Amino acid sequence: MKKYTYYLSLLLFVILTACDKDAELEGVANRQLEVCGVKDPINNLKWLNDQFKLFLGGPLINGIVLYRYKDKEVIEVQNGLASSTNQHQYYCDGEKLNLDGPGSFAQFKKDREEIAVLYGTNLWGKW
Repeated sequence: MKKYTYYLSLLLFVILTACDKDAELEGVANRQLEVCGVKDPINNLKWLNDQFKLFLGGPLINGIVLYRYKDKEVIEVQNGLASSTNQHQYYCDGEKLNLDGPGSFAQFKKDREEIAVLYGTNLWGKW
């Protein structure tokens, strides 16, 4: 019985210490970050909230990432169901960036600067 108690205690310790407190704090901080002139942009920008609701509660990992690109804020909505990665970048007013041209998406990836992950995970990462 002592043997099982030891292993159970060890397992409990590992579970409790494995929680990522920094990620929780970062999520709270990002809700306070002013994006496109508003705090909590996921709830306060209607177009972004509409996009968010499309994947909220879904089975896949998703993310909303804020970038600076050509001195403007750009929000990338990363949906696990997306078949392409160059069709989900938006300016603050909800206007989609035109990244269809040859080399335009590669240039976007090269020149963008990640500011914050507003929701979830940076699914598409630094590729």
